[in-house]
Amino acid sequence: MQSTHSEVTWKTDSTTSKTSKNPARARLGLLFAFAGIAGLSLALQPVQNFPFGHVFKKKLAPQVRITSPLDGSFIAPGDSQVGLGDPNGSGFTIVAEIRTRDEISLTVDEDVNIRNVGDLGSFNPQFPRLLAFIDEDLITPDGTIIPANTNLAPLFNIAGTDDTPGPGVTTWVGWHVLESIRPLHGDNFNVSVGVIDNAHRVAFDRVNLKFDELETGRFGTSGNGLTQNPGEPNRVAGGTAPIVEIIAPREPSAVTFGGAAPNGSLHYIQVNIIDKEGDVVVDELGGSDGLLDPANPSLAAQFGRIDDPAAGVGNPNRNAPGFDFKFSVPFGGAGGNANVNVARLFNIAGSEVIHLEDGTPAVRTVLNWVVGAPFVGSALDENFVTFTASVRDANGNQGVASRTFQLTNSAANGQELTPQL
Repeated sequence: MQSTHSEVTWKTDSTTSKTSKNPARARLGLLFAFAGIAGLSLALQPVQNFPFGHVFKKKLAPQVRITSPLDGSFIAPGDSQVGLGDPNGSGFTIVAEIRTRDEISLTVDEDVNIRNVGDLGSFNPQFPRLLAFIDEDLITPDGTIIPANTNLAPLFNIAGTDDTPGPGVTTWVGWHVLESIRPLHGDNFNVSVGVIDNAHRVAFDRVNLKFDELETGRFGTSGNGLTQNPGEPNRVAGGTAPIVEIIAPREPSAVTFGGAAPNGSLHYIQVNIIDKEGDVVVDELGGSDGLLDPANPSLAAQFGRIDDPAAGVGNPNRNAPGFDFKFSVPFGGAGGNANVNVARLFNIAGSEVIHLEDGTPAVRTVLNWVVGAPFVGSALDENFVTFTASVRDANGNQGVASRTFQLTNSAANGQELTPQL
């Protein structure tokens, strides 16, 4: 993806952000600048007299890449209306990959929960220099409105970090969007995510997303409806195997061993599932584990969380029963064993609709996890760990992906790879 930041060029085979002639998209560049600099002046006060030109000549500013949703994908509008709320919102995930490239870093408190709703419009106290904007109004599950271009960083759910080769590290953040979106300014909108590093250098990325109920409506009206939900009758008979991808971390990054919970490895995992029929069973809202209760302080009981710790070690996540994820070395969250399914520990999921190369529409579901437990036992004598993700849809068709990463003791855990607050 080519970042919209003038100093950043970062290409990838899987996602390409193209310059748009859409005037609404052009306006967002200005909106981002004004929202990030004028509207968020507290965070950027030190920037006013900072010698940007000198820093940018070094070409070491952070890089930001939005890995979910894909640029050009189709987003379900969601079921919430103004004054008539519904938790079945647009239901996609926003995931940003943020890479620093020198000794100047970002201050982040990595955790399986960085959500601070009370700070909406201001700064996320666990990642105070994270910025996120959507240029359309959002309708909350309560039926109220979050105005367009509000800083949404406090709504992010999770953050984790891995040790990228060379100077700097890679931090990932993720958010399941509970809100619904009903565009007032055409059939598309923009999502922007940016950061300000500890030298006050700014970097951001932006994706343009589409509304077309002919594309999303064939699967469902909300993100949760794009996939088959647990207990629903099969959508199709037969069908095709899902495509599975492990996006985060990126090879050849290294992940830390971690220590006792909550200071586990704290690296971030993103798994993509691409399925033509939408018959991969996922409850993005998180109710299938029977724990859904907004009044319950447990993370697993909250809307938009798919954590299912009550399922028990090795058992499937009831919110994604066909999903299996394993580490090749002993892991604390797997009862100290290797090659045991730990899918129950994944935190958030979301779905969008994309077009495959041949034009076929498909549901792209993104599963995310910040690893809150450590690698243990004989893993401490290993140099590498292999991640294996497999997905079986409602008709038994299976897709598999695996990646291998270095295990590092460069820091005790992902939290120690970045300065803390």
